[in-house]
Amino acid sequence: MTSPQLPDETPTVSHETAPAAAKAPAAAESQAAKPAHKPELELPAAPSGGRTAATWAALIVGAIVMILLLIFIVQNNTPATFTYFNYGFELPLGVAMLLAAIAGALVMALVGSVRMFQMRRQLRKIRKYQEKLLKAAN
Repeated sequence: MTSPQLPDETPTVSHETAPAAAKAPAAAESQAAKPAHKPELELPAAPSGGRTAATWAALIVGAIVMILLLIFIVQNNTPATFTYFNYGFELPLGVAMLLAAIAGALVMALVGSVRMFQMRRQLRKIRKYQEKLLKAAN
């Protein structure tokens, strides 16, 4: 009578592999002494981009935007009259809209720069206070 084999028991050798095991008992013993599976060293994952990739992506997006702006300016070349402080001048509509967009971007950059300056000044004050606390603790 044979008992049913439990999952944690080692399987019995079948008739097909028995002659090979009988021929090389020393090889079977040396394999049993070695670990069954030697873990392979894993290579670190390749960096996913970085500054260079971001720069290239920004250049590509910038080139696409420039092409779209060029198409817009060429299609909207109807002259338009503009008056600024009683000084009148004519510009193609596309160029005038491009100049307005550039002026808006410059205003936005100026506001952002002022905010960055405020944050930097506040951070400097916090660091000075931190150093003061560390000196008092020592």
